[in-house]
Amino acid sequence: MKKVILGAVLTVLAACGVGEGRITDQGEDTKQSGSGLTWEQFRNEKVFVEPETGLFIADGDTLFESEKLLREFYDENVREGQLIVNRVGNADDKWSNTAKLNLSYCVSNSFGTRKATVVQTMAEATGAWEAAANVKFVYVSAEDANCTASNSNVVFDVNPVNVNGQYLARAFFPSNSRSARNVLIDNSAFSGGGVSFVGVLRHELGHTLGFRHEHTRPEAGASDCFEDNQWRTLTSYDSASVMHYPQCNGTGSFDDLSLTALDKQGAAALYGAPAGGGTGGGAGGGSGGGTGGGSGGGSGGGSGGGSGSTTENFTGNVGQGATSAVGPFSVTAGTTFRVVMTGTGDADLYVRFGSAPTASSYNCRPYLNGSSETCDLTVPTGITTAYVSVVGYTAASYSLAVTYTKGSSNPPTGGGTPQTATVTGSVSRGQFITYNPVTVKPGSALTVTMSGSGDPDLYVRFAGAPTTTLYDCRPYKSGAAESCSLTVPATASQVYLGVNGYQAANYSITMNYVAP
Repeated sequence: MKKVILGAVLTVLAACGVGEGRITDQGEDTKQSGSGLTWEQFRNEKVFVEPETGLFIADGDTLFESEKLLREFYDENVREGQLIVNRVGNADDKWSNTAKLNLSYCVSNSFGTRKATVVQTMAEATGAWEAAANVKFVYVSAEDANCTASNSNVVFDVNPVNVNGQYLARAFFPSNSRSARNVLIDNSAFSGGGVSFVGVLRHELGHTLGFRHEHTRPEAGASDCFEDNQWRTLTSYDSASVMHYPQCNGTGSFDDLSLTALDKQGAAALYGAPAGGGTGGGAGGGSGGGTGGGSGGGSGGGSGGGSGSTTENFTGNVGQGATSAVGPFSVTAGTTFRVVMTGTGDADLYVRFGSAPTASSYNCRPYLNGSSETCDLTVPTGITTAYVSVVGYTAASYSLAVTYTKGSSNPPTGGGTPQTATVTGSVSRGQFITYNPVTVKPGSALTVTMSGSGDPDLYVRFAGAPTTTLYDCRPYKSGAAESCSLTVPATASQVYLGVNGYQAANYSITMNYVAP
C-alpha cells in the first residue's frame, strides 16, 4: 500500500529535426518478450466484463472503462510479459486538496435487507482511512433512492452487483470518470467464509484514494502477482498491508485486512495527517497510454461566466491520429478548470497544466469510446497556464466548452516562423538511421507523424542524436503509423530524429515546428 500510481506514461509525442541521414548499427529492442498471450487470449481468458456495466475487470479488481483502454494496456504491458495496472498522466493519481475533504457517496436501496449492514460497514471502513489521513468520506443518504452511476450529486455510488464470485467487490481510482466511480459489492462478499466484509471495503477504499496493490512491488517476490512498475513508493514494503493480497506472499489475512502502521504512514505521506492526529495508507491505480500527432483544425469564441469564471467554446475536426491544439489559457491557481467535449466519431481529450499535453504527459485524459469526455480539475499552486488538445482516435468532429478563471497575466505567445518538413526513406531490419538536427524555437510546439510499410520505429531526442536507449520520444508501435508531439524544452534549441528498423520498412515523416 506504499505506492501511489504515477500518471500514465504514454508514448511521448515529440517533434524532430529532419535533414541529411547517416546510418549506424544499433542493438534491436524486443517488442514481445514475455507472456506469449495474444490479444484474443488475454481478452477472453484474463478479463471479466461486468454484465451490468460493460466495464472490464482484470487482476481481480482493477477497472478499465473501455476496451480501448484495455487494448492499450495489453499492447504496452501484457504483450511484453507484464500484467495489468492502471496508470495516468505524469503525476500521482490522487484527489485535490479540496476534493479529498468531500468524498461523498450514496448507498443504493437495491441492497434491500442488507443495506443497513452496508451503511454501517462503509462507515467503519471509511473511518479507518479518515483516522489515517486528511481525507473525509461523506455519506449522503438523501441520494440513496437515486444512487446510480449517473448521479452527479455524489462523488461515487455504492451498489450491489451479481458477478457470481468473479470478485468480492471492486472500486475505482481518482482519475476515473463519474460513470465508473462505483464501489460494487457481489453477493459473495456477504457470505463470510473467512473473509472480513469490512476488510474488503477497507481494501477497496484504498483504491478510491489512488493506492496500488502492495504485492506488485518486487520485494513481494510474487512474480505471478506482478502488475507493472508505474508507481511511486511512499514507505518501505509491507507484506501485511491492507492492499496486499494474502495469496501473493502476504502475511495478512482475508479475515482481517486492517490498515497497518506503514499503511497509515503511506496515506499520511500522500494526503497529510488527519486534523485530529493519526496516519493512514493503501494502494491503487489509474489509466493511461495513447496515440496522437499530426494536425487538426478548429475555431472558437467565448463569453463571461459567473463568480469570475469565463466559458470559451471551440469547434473543429480532427483526422485519425491527428492532433488539434486549443489554448493556452491563462489560469488562476486554486480555481476550477473544466473542459466538456461532445461530438461525433472518437476524439480523445487531453489537458495539461504548464505546457502542452502529449501522449505521455497530461493531467487529464478520459480516453473513453466516442467523443463525449469531461475533464474537471483544480489548477495547482504555482501554475499560470493550461493547455488543451484533441486527438483523433478515429476521424471526429468536436465541440469544446472550456470554463476557467482567467489569470492576471497572458499565456506565452508565439514568435518565430512555423515550418513544415518532410522526409522519406527506407531501413532494413536492425538498421538505425539518424538525421542532422533542425533548429527550433524553445518553448514552441512540435509534431511529427510517420507512415509507411513494414515496421520502422520513430525516435526523437533533444540533447543529441537518439539511440535505442537514449530518446525523448519512442512510440514503439507495431507497424509504421507512429507520431510524436511535444513542447520544445526551454533549454533546447535543436531536435534530432532517428528511425530504427524493427523490420525492413519504407517510411514517410512529416514534421511541423517553429523556427526561431
